[in-house]
Amino acid sequence: MTPLETALLHVNVSVPVEIDGGTFVACIKGSCTEEQWKGHIWSFFLETPVGLIHEIVLSGIVTFKELMEAQKRWKAEEYADESTTDWIREMAYLSMGKAAELGVARFV
Repeated sequence: MTPLETALLHVNVSVPVEIDGGTFVACIKGSCTEEQWKGHIWSFFLETPVGLIHEIVLSGIVTFKELMEAQKRWKAEEYADESTTDWIREMAYLSMGKAAELGVARFV
C-alpha cells in the first residue's frame, strides 16, 4: 500500500463518499475545487500524521508548496492541527529556498 493509499484509507473512513487518489491529488494541486471534497481535504490535514505526509511528498505525488497552497485554498488551516500547518509551511519554504523569509533562523 502506498503512503497516499494509507492516508486516503483513513480519510475515507470518516466521510460518506470516498475520494480516490486522482481526485485527491487534483484537489491538492488545484485542478479540482469541487466543494464536495472539502471535508476530505480537511480530514487529511487534521488527522494525517506528519510522518505520513512526509512519505507522500517523498513519493513525488505532491510537493510541500502544493500542500501549503492547498491548505490556504481549502481554508484547511483553521481546521488542521496547528503543528502540522506550521511544519508544512516550514518545509515548503525550505524546499523553495526561502527559509529567511519565514524567519527560520536555524536554516539561514
